[in-house]
Amino acid sequence: MTKKTRMIRLIVNSVLVAGIVALAVTVYQAGTRTSNDEPITPQLAAEDERTRISETAAPMVDAGTTDVEADVEADPEADLEVAEAESAEEEESTDASAEAEAAAPAIDVSFTEESLMTWPLEGQILLDYSMDHTIYHPTLDLYKYSKGIAIQSSVGSPVMAATNGTVLSIEEMSETGTTVVLDMGNGYQSTYGQLTDLNVVVGQTIPQGTILGYVSEPTKYYTEEGSNLYFAMSKDEAPIDPIQYLP
Repeated sequence: MTKKTRMIRLIVNSVLVAGIVALAVTVYQAGTRTSNDEPITPQLAAEDERTRISETAAPMVDAGTTDVEADVEADPEADLEVAEAESAEEEESTDASAEAEAAAPAIDVSFTEESLMTWPLEGQILLDYSMDHTIYHPTLDLYKYSKGIAIQSSVGSPVMAATNGTVLSIEEMSETGTTVVLDMGNGYQSTYGQLTDLNVVVGQTIPQGTILGYVSEPTKYYTEEGSNLYFAMSKDEAPIDPIQYLP
C-alpha cells in the first residue's frame, strides 16, 4: 500500500469517528430532554392550577388577632352610650342622696336652762364638780378645783352624747386624753374626755344617744382613780355643774 493510500484511509477514518461521536452526543441530549420533560396530563394541569391559586390567594385573617380586637374596641358610638349611661346612674344616685337628706328630720340643737340631758354612761362618780372649793385628787395627791366630773367605767364602754349637738372640736389633751366638745346651742357646751375609737368628726351634728366613742385607758392624771369618763359642761365658756342637768 502506497503512502497516498494510507493518508486517504486515515482521513476517512477520522471523518467516520467524528460523525459517530456527533451522533452519540445528539442521541444523549435527546434522551435527557425526554426524561426531564414529562408529558402534561389533565391531572398535572389541575394540580398546577391549584398550586397557582393557593400561592396567589390572600392570607386568611385570624379572628382573634389584635387588629380585629382593635376594630371592635374602637367604636365611638358604643363608648358614648356607655358614658351617657354611667352619667345617668350618677345623677340618679345624687338625686336619691339629696332626697334622703331632705327627708331626714332636722336635729334641733337648742339646749336651754330648762333642758335635761341623759347620762353619757352609767357609773359611780369618782370626782365631783367643784368650783367653790378644792377637792382631793388621789393621783395628783393634792387638792384642786374640778371643772367636771369623773364617771367610773371599764375600758371599752360606749360613751353616748348626752344631748343633741354639733361636734365643735376633737383634741388630744394631756389631762383628759382624746377629748370631744359638743356645741349644744344657746352658748351651752359639753366636754367628753378620755375617749378612744371615735365615731364622730368635727362639724357633724348628732342626736342625743349617738355613740361618740369608747372609754380609753386613763391618762397619767387618773392612774389612781382608774379608767373613767371625764364629763363637763359650760355656759358661755364658764364652767357649770353637769349634775344639775342630769336626771
